[in-house]
Amino acid sequence: MKKFIYMCFLVPLGTLSLMIIIYMFTKNEPFFFIKNVSINGNNQLRDADIMTRITPYLKDTLFGIDVGKIQEAIISHPFVREASIKRVYPFSIIIDVKEKKPSALWVDATGEVHVLDETGEPYKILSRDEKVGMYIINAKERSDVKSLYREINIWFKEGIIKKDAVSEIAYNDGNITIFGMDDGVEITLGKEDQKGRLKKAIAVLEDAKKRGLIIKCIDARFERGAIIQERKG
Repeated sequence: MKKFIYMCFLVPLGTLSLMIIIYMFTKNEPFFFIKNVSINGNNQLRDADIMTRITPYLKDTLFGIDVGKIQEAIISHPFVREASIKRVYPFSIIIDVKEKKPSALWVDATGEVHVLDETGEPYKILSRDEKVGMYIINAKERSDVKSLYREINIWFKEGIIKKDAVSEIAYNDGNITIFGMDDGVEITLGKEDQKGRLKKAIAVLEDAKKRGLIIKCIDARFERGAIIQERKG
């Protein structure tokens, strides 16, 4: 029993000692030189974009790199939300990147089109070759965009409206107008009780469908009802 206990103590100690000796004598040797950097999870960013940022912090060996500075350099890019760095001995680094998710578009007062992330923050300008497939928020002030985005997403989550049914949401001085509802129907909500008035407008639209009416727009700014305009032709 004593021999077993002795071996349980000696083997880990010997292994640790060997690792320390290897580290002391080979940390600057080619065996630990960085030969491969693997980057995963980047779709909007190229590998070269990331490498440009981290190259100043890539030392000769795995032991010489500053993981914290590499992580900071990657996260400082406006497209990136999170990043993790892992040493893989004897000569590799694996970088896992979590990019911000394009979730909507914002057209500002100058007509510039920004891409919003999943929190409603604008983080890049829409490029010409980028696929859209997102609804547009038309608002003058950046301060209005995030709160409006959050409110709209509550409506999506609660099932009041479907995300893929909305093409544009216009905001002006507290007034909200939704475009694209069921074949391009325009719904004006006004400033007050916007969720309640949206529910009312949806009910009016459903009733109109049952009666075979083709609706162009619904004005739901009134407490007791809504004004509908039929589509001609």
